[in-house]
Amino acid sequence: MNDRVYYFIKPYDESLPLPPAENFAQILNETYLHPFNWKARTTRKSFWWSTLINLVIGILCIILGFYAFNKNINPGIRIVDGIVAAIVYLWLFLAALGQTIRRLHDVGYSGYWYWAAFTGYGAMFLFYLELQPSVQRQVKWGKYFFSNQDYPAGHKETVPVPTIGQILKEHFFDCFKWNARSTRTSFWVGTAINQVTLGIGTLFIYAFSAFFTIIPGWHQMPQAIGIFFLCFLILLLVILIWSFLAQLGHTVRRLHDAGFNGGWWWLGIVPYVGDLLLAFLLFHPTVDADNKWNKYLFDPEDRIR
Repeated sequence: MNDRVYYFIKPYDESLPLPPAENFAQILNETYLHPFNWKARTTRKSFWWSTLINLVIGILCIILGFYAFNKNINPGIRIVDGIVAAIVYLWLFLAALGQTIRRLHDVGYSGYWYWAAFTGYGAMFLFYLELQPSVQRQVKWGKYFFSNQDYPAGHKETVPVPTIGQILKEHFFDCFKWNARSTRTSFWVGTAINQVTLGIGTLFIYAFSAFFTIIPGWHQMPQAIGIFFLCFLILLLVILIWSFLAQLGHTVRRLHDAGFNGGWWWLGIVPYVGDLLLAFLLFHPTVDADNKWNKYLFDPEDRIR
């Protein structure tokens, strides 16, 4: 087994089979002729080649779009060019979506992690996963295209995976338990949920501010309604504070799980680069050994990512 220490991109275990090599034609076939086949996995080489090809085709479509909406060309040609560009953009999106889901499968993660792209840290974590090599074990999402190769059965990850209920409990109700550790999966799922919570709370606060600023005569409302709005605003502020404390606790435990002291959380207050440096530490894999920060806050029964 490969026991080399790594800090960002995990090396392959030379004692296990390596992923199959695809030629350029097979990569094009996989990307553009199988966009809806999500029950499979794709190699790192295939994913990044298809990403580069999508980028080039996308740039060509932008050029075609500028040409299509040039006022000096025939309106019929303009419509045809615009429709062609729209169809190509849609197909590129579907092709990229299929490749992303299969790449997540290839590193041992569910395709639902695609939704992490819609959060700040989550997008960076998704990029991190896309850079990782194939997990050298069987996954429940199928095999590679154009190859019957598979990995030995029974070769599993040793990092425990909490359920969504355990993640919610750990994130929001154990936020002051810092002398523990949290898995990478637990942290990023909790972070995504926390960002949604913060976003909703912030929108409500802006809505209340707009209400009291724009609506004329709000100060003449019945006192009971005013008290209700005030109590609701206080509740929102409490939720925002609690979300901050929950994220703080989870971040400290994730740092412990990666072998770092929780004090590295203060990196996040450094302007511009602090968040990126902290995210780099939070991307680190679990240190698969006992450490001085105790254990996980849940019973690690499921040990497959």
